Parts: sequence; C-alpha cells; structure tokens
Amino acid sequence: MTDEPEEDGQLYTLGLIEELRDDLRAFDGAKDELYYRIDRALRELANPNLHDVNLVTAFKIELWDRYGRDHLRMVIAATSSSAIAHAAFDAAVVQYG
Repeated sequence: MTDEPEEDGQLYTLGLIEELRDDLRAFDGAKDELYYRIDRALRELANPNLHDVNLVTAFKIELWDRYGRDHLRMVIAATSSSAIAHAAFDAAVVQYG
C-alpha cells in the first residue's frame, strides 16, 4: 500500500478541524453580538420615558411549555393595540410554531 491515501485522509481531517475552529469563532462572535443587542434592548426598556403599557387591559402574546399551561416560558409581546397583538401572534407562530 502507498502512503498517499493516508496523507489525503490526514489532510481532510485537518481541514475539517480548521473548519470547525472557524465555525466556533464565528459562533462566539455571533453570541457576543446577541449579548450586546439584548443588553442594549434591556437598557432601552429601563428608560423612564418609555410608553407605559397598561398590563391590566393589554393583549399579551405568551409562550407556554408544550405540556399544558403549567409553565410560562416567556411573554413575547404586551400591547394595548389589537392590530399589534395580531401581528405579534402571527410572528410568534412563524418563529415558534
């Protein structure tokens, strides 16, 4: 047997490892970007001049666990506008449906 197939296999494996390393770096960068976007949104929510949503009369779009209404996973939207609530519901169905 010649050494050529083994060398090609080693080069292929090294190429896969390099791809994995590059993908992990890209993932790390995306994770950092997401963290900063969430942090910025949370700081905006802390703004005292933010429009108040009356949660008593608001429409809420909520995501519950799949096993029943035992555990609320997140509130996706809360608004006093039925049109915005419908749009948020449609978007949630596409995202989580």
